[in-house]
Amino acid sequence: ADDNQTFESWNALQLQYEPIEKLSLSLEAQLRLKSVGETYNMSLVEAQAQYELQPFLDLGVGYRNSDRLDDVGKKQGHEKYNRFFGFAQVKTAFDQFDLRFRVQHQVKTQRDVTEDPKDNSRWRYKFSSRYNVPNWDVDPRVSIEFFMLDELYSSEAYDKFRLSLGSKKRFSNSSALSFKYLYEKEVGITAPASYHILSLRYEFLFQPKAE
Repeated sequence: ADDNQTFESWNALQLQYEPIEKLSLSLEAQLRLKSVGETYNMSLVEAQAQYELQPFLDLGVGYRNSDRLDDVGKKQGHEKYNRFFGFAQVKTAFDQFDLRFRVQHQVKTQRDVTEDPKDNSRWRYKFSSRYNVPNWDVDPRVSIEFFMLDELYSSEAYDKFRLSLGSKKRFSNSSALSFKYLYEKEVGITAPASYHILSLRYEFLFQPKAE
């Protein structure tokens, strides 16, 4: 049996605002809990801006401020990080499928640590799809994402992947609940950890008032 399995829940509230057509701003607060060791794993606040440059192309930038509890090893305690990221996303539709491919680069730096901070940068490649079921508002969504440490592409830099399966339930034009199961696994090391994650995110959209 794989002893390096962890079960987590990611719980988030996301506020979205569209000040002009094609531009979407979002602010998300998230709490991550786990089943092994200390229950608290991480809390974060993330701000993101996304712009539809073309009908098939989105560009975005964002910032994440996170607090993570390291409860493994001799040196335990809270670790605080800044993360800046940018991405490009290509999207298309085929029959009942919406298909998307996103390339993201992120740079993460540890705050308040002068000696050997746990900084890193990553490239991430995500394929996602949504199937539009006729007369059904909870369309299934699947994705797979590959993480590359430091390099654009290298088999040695590839260190984990993440699968997801879920959906989104819209309650009105302004509110929705996104729910999914994620499976994440490390690769390329002798004792890879794997994670089973239940993610719930309540989304609220602020619409600017019409003139």
